[in-house]
Order: sequence, then structure tokens, then C-alpha cells
Amino acid sequence: MVAVAEIPRTPASTALGKQRDNSAQGSGAVRRWALMATARRVTSRKSLRTCGLYSPEGEVSVSLTERGSASVSGLHTCGSRGMCPICSARLAGEQVAKLQRSAAKLLTGERSALMLTLTLPHQRGDDLGWLLDALQSSWNAALSGQGRKVLKNYGQIAYFRGLDYTFGENGHHPHYHSVLFFDRVLTEDDLWWLECDLRGRWERAIKRATGRDCVKAGLKLEAVRGDEEGVRSVVTYCGKALTGALLESLWSQSKTSGKGRTIWEVLSSADENEKDAKLWRELEVGFHKRRWFVCSRGLLELGEPSEEEICEAPELEASERTSLVVLADSLWRAIASVSLTPAFLLACENHEEDPEAFARWKGLCDRSLVVRWGDWTEALHELQPSKLPRTLQNRREILKRVRTLNQDLESL
Repeated sequence: MVAVAEIPRTPASTALGKQRDNSAQGSGAVRRWALMATARRVTSRKSLRTCGLYSPEGEVSVSLTERGSASVSGLHTCGSRGMCPICSARLAGEQVAKLQRSAAKLLTGERSALMLTLTLPHQRGDDLGWLLDALQSSWNAALSGQGRKVLKNYGQIAYFRGLDYTFGENGHHPHYHSVLFFDRVLTEDDLWWLECDLRGRWERAIKRATGRDCVKAGLKLEAVRGDEEGVRSVVTYCGKALTGALLESLWSQSKTSGKGRTIWEVLSSADENEKDAKLWRELEVGFHKRRWFVCSRGLLELGEPSEEEICEAPELEASERTSLVVLADSLWRAIASVSLTPAFLLACENHEEDPEAFARWKGLCDRSLVVRWGDWTEALHELQPSKLPRTLQNRREILKRVRTLNQDLESL
């Protein structure tokens, strides 16, 4: 299992090792594990608090991918597609790989695709659940039934739809990114008439669902032809659709265009900003059991790798990689309780650049396999006291946090 998170709030050089001298502060895996630490502190969901916190087998293994990113295996995960920094990234990576192969097979020279962005009027104070319900009902009204027949007449053979979200000056902004695949190249006349039909259906559906008029920006449409450039455009566009699944972090950690903040930017500041912490809990309620990713039957199956592709794939599965370090479940939990997971994974990624710091961590990990149920708080504090958060500097606070985490695990 591959895992990841936020930028660790640590000094550039510490007793446990030197940070990479750039703004990234480690791989995407390290940043997402840091986001995971923040999520555990602000979430209202027990499944998210315990995700990646313990190992059912009692041991946790850390290895490196070919790109040098830390990969953690042996952990219990929640499997959330949209609101978990760890699980959503793993699932998004699997989905985009399948979509890339599917697009390459569907977008040949005699075919084309439409990239469709659909949104709705929104303003500060709107309930997120109400907006999501309106968005879903408008999709059903505009692109199902008669709308689907119109698309079929133009030669639609498959579709993909992803839920995206930003928060800006006008409050919640949920919207859809969709890709429609056609079995022929659409002419300029086809595109003009199809856009007119889709825009009319979408505006009427939004009016019925919200009582508001939909502006012209409520629907954006862009056509791509069946070639390599078209495949790249579709894959990049699907990446925007999978923002809720943290796919943005695979490219740039956050959006660089637009005025709104993604859910991960909200989460990254939730520790210091109580408004963002409250907003994150509101997002958890609003997105509960929502479908982030929908596609036509058989689209993902078309993207399953063939036996030849599996044999030629350079990337090894997590279970096939050689473990860089193995540690006991009790030590992993202790590391997580004092928010040192990003620092530990960063030391693993930098094991060649800073072998002395990695040796300290590895020695502690090896000791945990012999003394599995020891109290690791003092050992972690001695190794790197400067990295402990202020609220956890006091030993009583540390033990209280460990007891709370253990209670959550015992109640599962």
C-alpha cells in the first residue's frame, strides 16, 4: 500500500536527519502522511482517526518505490475515496492509470471526446448537502432519459464523471468534470448543436433544482480528437475531476489556477485555523456516502492491464518490494501519536543522503521487534525533542493522546 500527506512542520536540520533543501519537504507520500496527522486531530469520524494507525498483523513495513517515495504496507485503512489523504490517493492513482489505458484504446484517429464541466449557482451560506443533491438531480435530468438518447445519436460510447470541489468567496463550489467518448469525429456543426442542446437542458435542470438561473459559465465544453495529444488532454482533465481523491497532489499538491481552495488546502490549515477545522467537519458531513467517481459500464475494465503490460511494468507491487525497515505496531502507533510519521518517512527516503539519521530510526525499529510493548515516548523524545508539537511537549499530554488512540482501536 502506498501512502502520503502535508508538509511536515519541522526545522531544516534536526537530530533525526536533514530535510530536503526545497519547498516540497519530501515526496508526496510524506506530505500526505502529514495531512493524515492533521486529519486525525480535527476529524469527527472514527474511521479516519484510526486509518493507517495500526497493523492487524502487528508489524509495519516501509519500502521505497522506484521514484524514491516511501511506501507503507501492513496497515489498516479506511478505504475512503474522497476524505482520506491516504486511501483517496491510492485509489485515485489506480483509477487514473485505468482511465489512461481506456482513453488510449477509445481515442483512435476515427474517434473523439468531449470534456464537459458542469456547475451550478452557489453563494456563501448554502448548505453543501443541498448543493450536492441539486447537482446530482440536474445531472440525472439533463443527461439521462432523452438527453442520453441525444448523445447516443451523436455516437456516444462511454462516459466518465468526477466530483470536484473548491471553497472560495462564494462558499461551497461543487462541480462535475465529465468526459464523453464518441465513436466518430464530431464536426463543427455537431459541436454547435450539441452544446446548444446540453446547455438548454442543464439550465432548465438547475432552475428546477435550485430555483436559480444558471449563468453561461455553468457549462463549458471542449472537444479533443483521437490522437496522443487528445489522450493527454483527457487524462489531465480527469486528474482535475479526481481532486477530491487527491490526484492533484500527484502533479502539484494543489491547484494553481482559480480562486478557490481544495479540500486538502482546507485540511492543511485546519490545525491553526478553527474556521477551517469547522469547515472540514462540515465537508465530512456533506460528502458522506457521496459518489466521487462514476463511469459507464466497462470503461474501467477496458483499462485493466494485459498480461504483457503487467510483465513489462517497471513498478513493483508493494508486497514485492524489499523492505527498507520493519517496525512493531506499538512503535508505529507511538510515532503517530506525537506526529512524527512524516519525519520518519522522510528519514527513510533520505537514507542514502543522511545515513546517520536513518541509522537512529532503524535501530529504534529493530529494538521494537524485540521489545514489542515498550513505552516509546521517552525514546522518541530523546531522539528529537524539537519535533514534538507544543501541545504534546508535556508527558502527560502525550500519554493522554496515546490512551485516546488505544481506546479508539479497542472499540473497533
